[in-house]
Amino acid sequence: MLGSCANTTIVETTEECLFGCSNGACTPSVCGNNVTEGNETCDDGNSNNNDSCTTSCTSAICGDLFVQPPEECDDGNLNNNDTCTNRCNLAACGDSILQVGEQCDDGNNISSDGCSSVCLNEGCGDGIIQSSEECDDSNTISEDGCSSLCLNEFCGDNVTQSGLGEDCDDGNNVSN
Repeated sequence: MLGSCANTTIVETTEECLFGCSNGACTPSVCGNNVTEGNETCDDGNSNNNDSCTTSCTSAICGDLFVQPPEECDDGNLNNNDTCTNRCNLAACGDSILQVGEQCDDGNNISSDGCSSVCLNEGCGDGIIQSSEECDDSNTISEDGCSSLCLNEFCGDNVTQSGLGEDCDDGNNVSN
């Protein structure tokens, strides 16, 4: 409760008028007067919500719905599964947050580490030869030259590949 004033003097001794007196009443703090007072955390005197101090005289923070540098976005929610993360960065592959459309997100944009640079799981059948693969023909179908385990198929590999024209394969290259 504000104290009462007589002219410019506070009448009630148990209360203070922190911001002066006007017309016999204490003057409340005013947001936007370029003076930080009362419950304000800042007061830059402008009407720009996209700087370090909002028009409600609170310090700008991620989650306040206003985009301030270095923020890329600010949607004011606690949902990391939308286009703006809780760190006020635009959601993207490599941000360590699994988004819709991503199979994995290991926090980087480097392929050959289990999660590709486009956030897809890496493995046999993805069309990219990994260190554990001899071949990768973008499928996991055997008898097409590259097995379902991404190993080269050939006469003498001890697997009969009828799709490659073999009638038998005893594991050697010796003709009988």
